[in-house]
This record gives sequence, C-alpha cells and structure tokens, in this order.
Amino acid sequence: MSADPPAGHAVILYTQNACEFSEMVRLHLESRGQPYSERNIDDDPAFREELLRFGGQGTPVTVIDGDPVVGYDEQSIDELLGLIPYNPSTET
Repeated sequence: MSADPPAGHAVILYTQNACEFSEMVRLHLESRGQPYSERNIDDDPAFREELLRFGGQGTPVTVIDGDPVVGYDEQSIDELLGLIPYNPSTET
C-alpha cells in the first residue's frame, strides 16, 4: 500500500501574517506532500472577501475541492484529502 496522498486535490490555504495556526496547517499539508495555493488575507483584500464566503472570520481556512475546513483540524483535512476514511461521528 502506498503512503503517497491521492493526487488531484485543489487546495487553497487562507492565511494571515503572524498566525501560528496557519503555519501549522502549512506544515501539515507539506508533511502530506499536498500542493496548495496560499492566499494571505493581509496582502490582498480580495482574499479576505473569499475567506468570508467560506464561513471564515479568521485564519486558517483550508478549502479542499470546494469544502472549507475552518481552523487547524488535521483530521478533517486528512479526511477531505482521502488519507483517512470519513467519520461522520467527528462532526459537531
């Protein structure tokens, strides 16, 4: 069985300057070998508007194939990437 993540996921990470949780998500995605596009809301007001549409008020927000994960949530990120099975009992 391969440990490589499934290919083809579109991942956008919304971050802001000096956000340690954004850095934690960044490191998590990199540890999984998952490419992502980073959008810093401090650098571009349009990115902040996008973030609000996904339900985020702050960062990080990770959008995987159109599904947002608000905050630092490794399990939800890995579920959406197909690295672990989806478990509906983990939803709040």
